[in-house]
Amino acid sequence: MSGQIMSLIRLLRLLCRGVTAFIWTIFVYGCMVRIPQIFYRNKPYPKAHSIWGKGLAWIMGIKIHKKNERPELMGDMIISNHLGFLDVPIMLSLYPGVFAIKEEMKNVFFFGQALVKQGHIFVKRDDKFSKRKALVELMKVLKKNNRVIIFPEGKASPGAERLPFNPGSFLAAKKLDKTVEICVIDYLPDRSLLAWDVNKKTIPQLADLFGRKKIDVSVEFFEPVRIEEKPAEFAQKWHDIIQNRLEQNDRDREKNGSKVHE
Repeated sequence: MSGQIMSLIRLLRLLCRGVTAFIWTIFVYGCMVRIPQIFYRNKPYPKAHSIWGKGLAWIMGIKIHKKNERPELMGDMIISNHLGFLDVPIMLSLYPGVFAIKEEMKNVFFFGQALVKQGHIFVKRDDKFSKRKALVELMKVLKKNNRVIIFPEGKASPGAERLPFNPGSFLAAKKLDKTVEICVIDYLPDRSLLAWDVNKKTIPQLADLFGRKKIDVSVEFFEPVRIEEKPAEFAQKWHDIIQNRLEQNDRDREKNGSKVHE
């Protein structure tokens, strides 16, 4: 009987949060993006994105544990590992900026066109022409001194071992002499409990996340840096640093033990 009650509570939580998140999205998009665009067309709205991200994180019960203090001066380009959907509200809670997003997101009902209007950058993962076009758009955003958030792996990978980093975004940062700030996201107490599978359908996985009582995540910050070496070398260096951090987190958890938050 207690199991049925818990399932009902989880379902009610999911419904409440889902409706609230949708209303919140409509409100922020309408009031902070579409109305201002009547006067300023084709302008990105990073502050609105950040407000939306903070609100969504609160709605979902996400608590961010900072392993250290974020640098006072933010980087021009923000780089992070990519574990799953949660990374989006987490990053926007911390940084006002636009994302580089996979092209398929344009096809999502309502949200696809909303993302287009908000000034995000779109790219097809396996299309060289699309990647070149996205790189041009990325440089335009950076030239306007707007912040860009990048997941250089291109898609989510829930384990400690990271996918290769695409050096394209680092090439843009180096050409424009922009600073790059790296942060490491990890899910607590065990990231496998919140694992995102790119081969599975999105809606059931989102439903699981929205139905959880709370979600704990950790974020570690690094000082913004300029790229002195070749972009590919920079990409590999930070790929290895992030992977080592996640592997160390796993060793620490195994040593200290963890309680699971459902």
